[in-house]
Amino acid sequence: MKINKKASRNENLYVFSHEHHHGLVFAVRLKKASQTDSVTLKKYITDFWDNALDDHFKKEEDLFLHLLTNEDLKKQFLEEHQVINNIVKDIQISNNSIVQKALELSEQLKLHVKFEEKQLFPWLQENLSVEELNKIGTSLNKVEVKAHEFVPKFWE
Repeated sequence: MKINKKASRNENLYVFSHEHHHGLVFAVRLKKASQTDSVTLKKYITDFWDNALDDHFKKEEDLFLHLLTNEDLKKQFLEEHQVINNIVKDIQISNNSIVQKALELSEQLKLHVKFEEKQLFPWLQENLSVEELNKIGTSLNKVEVKAHEFVPKFWE
């Protein structure tokens, strides 16, 4: 499979880039965390984690980890997943500083998406074989990416 030089992403990674877009929408919405109460904010974060982000991280780790021979990228990839996971878990069990933690989650998620889109995915595209990229794409064939819905829409 040839990579279109005008396109920044190999088609086998489109699903992840599409999910990253939804992650960035979530991160932008978290910037308005002070517009709602802590209970609603915790429910929103938990709902996104349970219905999108946790599964996204697991798919990436299942499909990329064994292929990552660049130890620096592998380390950053795993550390950032763990940092985000820890922030979400902290929000779920805490009753203090929820807005501040939501803002931290927003920032960490934006940085992580930027890392994957600008460093990790280009590395995968340059270093994986056509067969390896196709295998990733095939495993994502039945993944349906859809916008995350949540009510109340406190960010509006």
